[in-house]
Amino acid sequence: MKTILGGVAAMALAGAASAAETAGAPPLAGHWVGTYAVGSDFNFLRPHFGADGKASVDMPAFEKKDVPLEAVRQQGARVRFALPGPDGVLQFDGKLQGSLLAGTVRKDGKEGQSGSFAFRRTLADDPARHQPLLGAYEFPGQRIVVLSEWGDFPQMFYSDMKSGRYASMFAESASSYYAGAGNLNPAVREASMRFEKDKAGHITRMVWQQQGKKETGRRLDFRSEEVTFRNGDIILSGTLVLPEGKGPFPAVVLTQMSSPAPRGAYALQAYYFAAHGMAALMYDKRGVGKSGGEFNKATMEQLADDAIAGIELLGKRSDIKADAIGTWGHSQGGWLAPLAATRSQKVAFVIAQAASAVPPAEQEVYRIEHTLRAQGFSEEEVQAGAAYQEKLMRWVTSRGANRAELLAAARAGENARWASNVEIVPDTLKEKPSETTTVFYSYDPLPELKKLKAPVLYILGEKDAFVPVHKSAKLFQQTLDAAGHRDHQVWMLPRAAHGLWETDVDGGGAYINSTHWAREHYPRMTQWLRERGFIR
Repeated sequence: MKTILGGVAAMALAGAASAAETAGAPPLAGHWVGTYAVGSDFNFLRPHFGADGKASVDMPAFEKKDVPLEAVRQQGARVRFALPGPDGVLQFDGKLQGSLLAGTVRKDGKEGQSGSFAFRRTLADDPARHQPLLGAYEFPGQRIVVLSEWGDFPQMFYSDMKSGRYASMFAESASSYYAGAGNLNPAVREASMRFEKDKAGHITRMVWQQQGKKETGRRLDFRSEEVTFRNGDIILSGTLVLPEGKGPFPAVVLTQMSSPAPRGAYALQAYYFAAHGMAALMYDKRGVGKSGGEFNKATMEQLADDAIAGIELLGKRSDIKADAIGTWGHSQGGWLAPLAATRSQKVAFVIAQAASAVPPAEQEVYRIEHTLRAQGFSEEEVQAGAAYQEKLMRWVTSRGANRAELLAAARAGENARWASNVEIVPDTLKEKPSETTTVFYSYDPLPELKKLKAPVLYILGEKDAFVPVHKSAKLFQQTLDAAGHRDHQVWMLPRAAHGLWETDVDGGGAYINSTHWAREHYPRMTQWLRERGFIR
């Protein structure tokens, strides 16, 4: 997505609706949620209109909160307001229809820049409200629905592990929510969920209503336990999710992506595994949440050893099967999960999702090329941006050997349209990159992969714009075959993005209207684990 709020200072409200204009009109005051689209600018917003005429908006994906809206005016059911930004002012003109506010939006100063928006009424964003609801619910037909949070911001969403359908959920009351036909787009209301408690006040059931059909799901009785464990001088903090029953259980340690998302970003996977009878350890990455250390100063080996420390912790518990503990990882975690298994003989299986078989430097060039193409840049611009990124990565991996060439490319490209998508280095660029940076971008996952003994499953998405998946699939297969590895599979999921959700384009705001995880992902992974005896 393209942000329109960078550098916006707080501004006074330019105008407010008068009592005469709003007399007898539908109520506007309150919290709303929805999306707008103007050309390639497609964003998710949380507007708030006060009874005093003041209004603001949050953009959770960009960690922007309480940005003032201007020129707010209501005339009957018609509502107008403006959102300023560095690329122009967005002018919203919509109509109130019950709980829906929808209409047109245009960007001033940009000829032909117009589109639409739709917001639906909700309660104020409050993670404390939905935290008690998180977990897994079992519906008739062995249908499991997991409620978890997005890794980038604490927005609750559901995932139907059977069909792959998912969407964000928005509150109407403390016990009732709704979801739209698109992930973060509730313009078309598709489903409603109501939560029921027992006499002790614990959530026990979810009543799901969709297209006139009502179903009731039982909340699975997971147990969550706070744990700490140590890797050298680093103390790590996490949550162990235990399934129903007495155990001992097979288990999995969830390794992390490159982002500093806290442990809750991995709750979807933890609840998925727990719903199938496996314990799951999700933990805060170094320097995140309650864990010590700094992840950006750690090597891949040190991060993998953090996961091994978690395996050691689980192996000492009487409720865990010490010989049935595996690792799972997505993106950067797709390097860490198998690396941990090559550094410890106690890893029983490996699942690596959206993992790259090439060094990060090569992956970054691929990412820039495909990101620019997804954003609609010309092929000439795509190749120019990728060529610059290649020079930047060569400076990093060669310890500064091509500094003069890189500086010349930076000066030549600093005013290009693609420049905002890369890091244009200044003339004051130091002679050499840090050793930590060079080591990271030079990391090659294949030499260590040759040592792997545990069964391994690689899951890649055909439309991944961040990882060269077709090259990676071939390299993973060749490396494991040549090493004589006895149990490995490499899957290429059709129409799957880097995040393994369905799409035709992995980029821009496509995920806002997305509807499904890759449909064969979870059912097929469940079967893989079942065939190896790790789940019932």
